[in-house]
Amino acid sequence: MLISIILVLSIVFLIAVVVTGWDIASAVFIWQARIKIGRWNDRRQWLEALETKARKWLFRTPTVPVSDNTRYIILDILTGRYRSGNLQAWQTAGLILGLEDDDAKRFVRSRHELFSGDNISVDKAFLAYALKKRGALHSEDENKVLSSFSKQLSVGTVPYSESLPDYRFVDTLGMICPFLYSVGLDELAERQLMEYDKALFDNTFPYHAYDIVSSLPLGAHDWGRGTGWYILALVESGRHEDRILKLAERMLPLQRPDGSFGSFLFDRYSPKDSSATVLAGILFVKAYEFCPNERFKDAAVKVQNALMKMTRRDGTIDFAQGDTKGVGMYSSRFQSMPFVQGMTLYFAKLGDQLL
Repeated sequence: MLISIILVLSIVFLIAVVVTGWDIASAVFIWQARIKIGRWNDRRQWLEALETKARKWLFRTPTVPVSDNTRYIILDILTGRYRSGNLQAWQTAGLILGLEDDDAKRFVRSRHELFSGDNISVDKAFLAYALKKRGALHSEDENKVLSSFSKQLSVGTVPYSESLPDYRFVDTLGMICPFLYSVGLDELAERQLMEYDKALFDNTFPYHAYDIVSSLPLGAHDWGRGTGWYILALVESGRHEDRILKLAERMLPLQRPDGSFGSFLFDRYSPKDSSATVLAGILFVKAYEFCPNERFKDAAVKVQNALMKMTRRDGTIDFAQGDTKGVGMYSSRFQSMPFVQGMTLYFAKLGDQLL
């Protein structure tokens, strides 16, 4: 009997050691990775480091955790609550947009069934767009995505989730509209965008979500990455010059002295967020193309400087807000994110002559 008790206690002790040991190791890794962060002065060297990391991650993409847990992480992994395929899809898409056509084609050759099932997620529309932009999307995969979205239409537009058919999320605009424009479905893309006009704070900043039945906006109106998704929908449309210029003007006074943007744009005390920052940079570059105003150029340069300060010594962009859990449920995790790594390269290439 005593031996059995000792055995059980020993097993429990070992499990506790493994679980807490994983948490401690994760915390120590992040701590040491941030030593000497932001010491980049040479743009060329910085971009080379970013690209080397992005190319490595494309084929072994780090997982962005679904949960904000910092304790008992291994239990989330073992129970399947740590990772989401949909979340990983837009991480990969960001990397592909930031890299070269050959990288995207090699990625596709190394994968099977990127787009499968009857209901392909909105997140994967952004992956399809990235591949199409890089000339790596197979026609059969494009048709699968189009067929899936035609079945998901609800009241004329595509919802983010079948489980919430009456809600429209700003994430959807950034993920699906670029793809729709790229395949010639401009009318549907425009409907997605215009439908959201009822959920714009001061006719400019998008709320997190919108209930099409009650016509009420939901969630924050200044969520940084949410505005970033809206920016991508506008910038990748190839049109909407007036909206782009208006939003860029309104974003200028929200930029912090160090060039960054907060996870909540209107709250100057919210943590800086590299995902909101880089997407704002893309907006400023595009605005400058339409209107060569030095203020847009200066803002884009400040964004680049801020991102350099948020780059670890190994070329990893840090301080990206983690995944949202639902309307009004925003992440308190600020770490690296493959999406931001790729979009920073995309921003740098868009503004190469400007920066």
